[in-house]
Amino acid sequence: MKTPNLKQVAVAIITLSVILAVPVLAAADDNHCGLKGTYAYTGFGNTYEGNILGFPAGNVSINGTITLDGNGNAFIREAEVVNGVLLNAAAEYSGTYTLYPDCTFTATLTGAPGPIFVGVVADHGKQIRAMMTAPGIQVNFTNTIRVRP
Repeated sequence: MKTPNLKQVAVAIITLSVILAVPVLAAADDNHCGLKGTYAYTGFGNTYEGNILGFPAGNVSINGTITLDGNGNAFIREAEVVNGVLLNAAAEYSGTYTLYPDCTFTATLTGAPGPIFVGVVADHGKQIRAMMTAPGIQVNFTNTIRVRP
């Protein structure tokens, strides 16, 4: 059997170090999905009589921002239109969110029961896709992109 030279041993050690370090680096990254920052969004859908937020029944359009701090806290500021009528030009909500290892998340507004948003992080946190799951409200959020880290 041929004895490896010093160069071969060095390459083997470096290669092994890189292979062993990759899982450690991934495990040390608490937010490998990249979900942190301020995201701009547009949402379209419907509200139904008796919905949890007290909106009138009808077509709904929402534009706004959501800021996720990386520690589970969320802040929303949005304009809300139902049936072509601006209900609130500067609605503000706070809440919490939970990010899961598969890059899906849920969010809850303060005072609302259970998660009212479900979503997924896309493109390493540059975009998110979400839908509202609040009783009586069906809104899909599109064009949601990070505008500030």
